[in-house]
Amino acid sequence: MTNYGDNRAPWPGLLASVMAIGVLGCVGGLMSPNLSYATEWIGLAGAEVGAKHSRYAYLGALIPLPSTPTLGQGWVQRYWADWIEYRFESNGEVQARSPGFSASLGYQQGGEQGYWAVYLGAGYRNTTLSPDRPDSGVRGSQSSMLLLAETDQRLSPGWRFVGAAQFDAVPVGYWTRAKLLHVASSGRYWHGPELVLQGALKGDPDYRAMKVGYVLDEWRLGKSVTVNFKVGAIKTKRLATNGYAGVEFVGSFGKK
Repeated sequence: MTNYGDNRAPWPGLLASVMAIGVLGCVGGLMSPNLSYATEWIGLAGAEVGAKHSRYAYLGALIPLPSTPTLGQGWVQRYWADWIEYRFESNGEVQARSPGFSASLGYQQGGEQGYWAVYLGAGYRNTTLSPDRPDSGVRGSQSSMLLLAETDQRLSPGWRFVGAAQFDAVPVGYWTRAKLLHVASSGRYWHGPELVLQGALKGDPDYRAMKVGYVLDEWRLGKSVTVNFKVGAIKTKRLATNGYAGVEFVGSFGKK
């Protein structure tokens, strides 16, 4: 869990992360998932762009363990790889670029009224700053433990609440999202407001961001793929408010 600057190779942090993910693999069979046993697994891909080089892109997968017959009914693997670019104010405007990946073991429980899930995992991230800030808590290569919780609850036949929160141990940071969705009159998709809060509690306390947007969720593309759209405004502490837009694809694969 050590932060290494630009003058040192990232391999110690990467090795620590790989070892942590390996422990999860021994416990849950994460290292070589055999999709032939899965009755269903979910693939995700998305991208978000904003003003002044603010970007986010990701690939993810949710795969039930052999002991779990279907998603939403027990133990599940979660894999995630992403690329983040963002700005913050720290004695001048700083641009951060940060690729990362994580693997988690989680538990899901669902029914007719919705579902909830909790995940515990390990991840690795390598962040470069421009201009450089040698004393920054996010700079360089880092491995970390993470805790993620999410829920999707039906409030009534036409309304849903969708929420998620993630806590990262190194550097200490958080990300939360809440959506209140209403089904369209056509029944083809859900739509409503979105609120996202994220920031650092230690390391870079100058970074705080809030997104307020509008989303269109679960527009079906064929039998097994849906697409989500989002647009809104992001306010980062001590920086001007800017717009953002994003798209997400969710696919359901395997035996059903």
